[in-house]
Amino acid sequence: MQLVEIRGIGVSGKKASGKAFVYEKKVMHYHCALNIKPQLEKERLMQIIQAAEEDIISMKEIVKLDDENCSGIFESHKWLLEDKDLQQYVLDLIDQGYDLLSALVRTKEDMKIHFLNMKNELFRSKVTDIEDVFERLIDIETGYSEKIIYPKTPFILICDEILPSLVYQISTDYLKGIIVRFGSNCSSGTLLARTRNIPVIIRIKNRVEKIENNQRLTMNGESGTIYIID
Repeated sequence: MQLVEIRGIGVSGKKASGKAFVYEKKVMHYHCALNIKPQLEKERLMQIIQAAEEDIISMKEIVKLDDENCSGIFESHKWLLEDKDLQQYVLDLIDQGYDLLSALVRTKEDMKIHFLNMKNELFRSKVTDIEDVFERLIDIETGYSEKIIYPKTPFILICDEILPSLVYQISTDYLKGIIVRFGSNCSSGTLLARTRNIPVIIRIKNRVEKIENNQRLTMNGESGTIYIID
């Protein structure tokens, strides 16, 4: 047996072990469409915002059972959905010839760039909240066509960032830890993982490429140490 050691920054929990599950992030592109009916696209936007708001309210109530303070994360997601300036941004893109899906993807990417360029890390960490809200809208618009099927055995999730909703979408019977390429100590996803006592290691950057699906891992959320067991 051979051990390969990787080090990141431990920000939550203690030790965990399980098989690696590498989350392959879906890549979506935006474009101007031909022959769209802007009014229908705008009406659809209002419909999916309402559906997303109902999902977020349900999520907030679930989180509230663990930690009332952390449930405020999803209250902020609701505010983001209701933000008139953000809604207008999407509507303006539709007027420019984008279909609704492309307008949502474009808005998400533009907002992420805006926040990532901020100097304060706390503001930069809000990128995951923006992504979470827009991924929810995109999933509703596409009919949840690309739902991820997670293992039904103990596993450690490998991802670029922790989206807040993700922490409560997977049972802790199976999700034993999270290893993040980037990440922030003050992101909403990290805070929720702490609430659920899920070990988290962030900022392993390109070293994440050493980890492959189904490899056995052990991790220490205090020291930031990861061992790949070959």
